[in-house]
Amino acid sequence: MVHSSGSAGGNNFLYDNYNAEMITKRSAQLYCQTGAPAFPVVETTIQSAHEAMMAGNLTCSQLVTSYIQRISAYDRLTNAVRLVIPDVMSTAATMDTQLAAILANGTDLPLLFCVPILIKDNFDALDGGVATANGAVALLDNMPKMDSTEVAQAKAKGAIILAHGNMAEWAFTNAISIGSAFGVVRNPYSLDRSTAGSSGGPAAGAAASYAMISMGTDTGNSIRGPSGHQGLVGLRSSIGQTSRAGIIPLVLNRDIGGPIGRTVSDVATLFTALTDFSMFPEGFDPRDPVTAFRLNYTHPSNYTQFLNPNGLQGKRIGVISSIADNPNNDADVNAHFAQAIADLTAAGATVVENFTITGNSLGDQEWSGYIPITSTYDNGTVYDTGAFGFNNGSWYTGNGSAGKWESISQDLCPNFREDLEAYLSTSGSNSRTLLVSTAAPLHFVLPVMGGITTPRNLGTHQIYQDGLYHPSVTQSITGNLFAPANFSTADVLQQPSSMASGFICTCGEFYDNPCRMEIRARLIESMDAMNIDAFIYPGWGNPPRLIGDLSQSGNTPLGDFSQGLLPVTGAPGIVVPMGLHDTLGTPTTLQIGARPFDESTLIEIAYAYEQATMHRAAPQLFPECTDPVITTSPSSSSMGAGISTSGR
Repeated sequence: MVHSSGSAGGNNFLYDNYNAEMITKRSAQLYCQTGAPAFPVVETTIQSAHEAMMAGNLTCSQLVTSYIQRISAYDRLTNAVRLVIPDVMSTAATMDTQLAAILANGTDLPLLFCVPILIKDNFDALDGGVATANGAVALLDNMPKMDSTEVAQAKAKGAIILAHGNMAEWAFTNAISIGSAFGVVRNPYSLDRSTAGSSGGPAAGAAASYAMISMGTDTGNSIRGPSGHQGLVGLRSSIGQTSRAGIIPLVLNRDIGGPIGRTVSDVATLFTALTDFSMFPEGFDPRDPVTAFRLNYTHPSNYTQFLNPNGLQGKRIGVISSIADNPNNDADVNAHFAQAIADLTAAGATVVENFTITGNSLGDQEWSGYIPITSTYDNGTVYDTGAFGFNNGSWYTGNGSAGKWESISQDLCPNFREDLEAYLSTSGSNSRTLLVSTAAPLHFVLPVMGGITTPRNLGTHQIYQDGLYHPSVTQSITGNLFAPANFSTADVLQQPSSMASGFICTCGEFYDNPCRMEIRARLIESMDAMNIDAFIYPGWGNPPRLIGDLSQSGNTPLGDFSQGLLPVTGAPGIVVPMGLHDTLGTPTTLQIGARPFDESTLIEIAYAYEQATMHRAAPQLFPECTDPVITTSPSSSSMGAGISTSGR
C-alpha cells in the first residue's frame, strides 16, 4: 500500500518522490533476508563492537559489511542515506590489517577504531570523492577540497566515514527533512511521519542501525529535534566548544556540529574526539576562530569519565515550567514529561519547579517561555494562546510604550546569504552566489528513476535565479528579497552586522549581539541564584507530523521547543528518550540544558537518567538481517526448495 503525501504539486518529482510505503512488522522481516550478519549490529554499541574485535570475533570489514547490508535492504523505506562511500570497503580492509597488528602486539584500540559513521550531507569529507550536496541539486558538483574539522577529528581517532545522510535542503526546516536532490526522509517508527529537520537522514539511519553512530548539525533544533523524533541521544555543544569549519552553514553564529547516537555512552565517546584539538598547535581551530573561546575553560580529556549511573544524586535540576506547561502540548508528551520528573527525583536529583530567567537591563519585562502570540494553522484552527505563545528566541527591549519583544537575531539579517557565499567562495561547486547572477542559468537533467544528474555546464551559477532549490524552501530562499516596509531590500542585503535604527538586537554573535549577551548573562546568573546544575523541558511538545504536513504552520502544532534558548545563548543541550507515545508508538524526548561549556554535567545527568529508565527502543520495522527463509511446497516437494517472499 502506498501512502499519499497529501502535498500540492501534482506530478512534480520534487514533491511526489517521497510517498511512504506502508508495511507491517511481519512483512518487514522479508526486506533483509540476504544472510545473517557476521556480527549483529542492531542497537550495537562502540564498546560491544570493540570487545568483539579484541576477542578476535569481529573484523572491521565484517562490521562495515553488516551496515551496508542493512542500508541496501531497508533504506528503500526510509531514504535516510544519500549514498555509501564507494571505497569504504578498501578503508575497512586497511583497518583489518591494523587490527591484526593490534591483537598481535596486545595494544589498545584507538577511541573510534572502525566506528562506521553516517555523516549529514553538509559535512565536507574527502572520502570516496563524494560531493557535499547539502540536500540541494545546486551542490551536486560540490567536491570538497579538505575534510571538515569534525570529520578529520573523528578519522584521527580511527572512525570510518560510512555514508552521507540525507537532510533538509540548506538545513532550513525543523519540521521535515526534504530536499531537491534526494526527496524526503521517513521516520523509522512510523513511515508516514516526519523525522523533523534538518538532520533527518543521520537520525533515521542511527535509529534503524544503518551505522554505529551519526553526525549532524544544529542551528536551532537540527540535532536535538531529529534525535528526539527517532528515540536517540543528540548533543548540541556550546558554541566554541567544537569547530564548524568545513560544514556548509545555515546561520554560522548559531550553527554547531555534533553526535547523534543510540546511547549516551556512544555520544560521549564521539564527543571526546570532536573536542580534541591536539591537531592544532594553537589549541583551537584557526578556520573557526570562535573556538578560541574554549581556551577560557578547562576541558576533560575524555567525556566518558562522566558516565556515572549515580550521577543524578545531589544534582539540582530546574524545570522551565512555562515551556513544559504549553497548552498546545500533546497530553501523552505531558504525561511522559511528568514521569521523567518523577524518575529524576527517584534517582536522587532535586527537581526545582518554575525555573525562569530573571533580570533584564535592556527593557522592563523579563524573559518568559512564552510571549503573546496567536497561531493560525492551515486547517483553519486558531490556537489563541494569549500569554502562552512559545518564545521562539525573543528578548524584550525598551521601556513603557516603547517596549517590544524583539527577535534576538533579526529575521531579516543576511547571515544565511553571507555565510553561504563565504563557504561557496572556496568550495568545489560552480554555484557561487545566492542572489546575484554571474552567468547563464545552470542546466541540469531532472530525474531518471528518482535520481538527478550532476550539473553539466561549468559556469558560475546563481541559486535563486536558476531555481536550484526545492519548492518547499522557496520562502526561506527568498526571505532576503522581500522585506517589510521598515527595511529596504538594499539595506538588508548590505547590512553585515546590524539592522536599521530602532532595534537593539543585531545579526551578531553571542559575544557581540546585545540581546544574546544579555540572555546568556541572565541565564547563568539565574542558574547561580537558584543553585541549579541544569534545566529541563520537553524536547518537542507534539509527536512527529505527517509527512504531507509540509508548511511551517502546518495542520497540527509543531511543538519544537529547541529554538529559543540554547542556540541564542550558546549554551549546550542534550536530548534523551523518555518513552514511546502510547498511541502512535513514536518517541518522546527530554531536553536538558546547562551552562556554557558544561557538557560534562549534561552527559552525567543524561547517562544516569538513561540508565535509570532505559527508554530507548529500536524501531520494530528494521530487525536484524537473516538467512533466506526456505519453504517447500507439499505438492511439489520433488522440485526442491524455494525462497518465500510472502508476508503470510
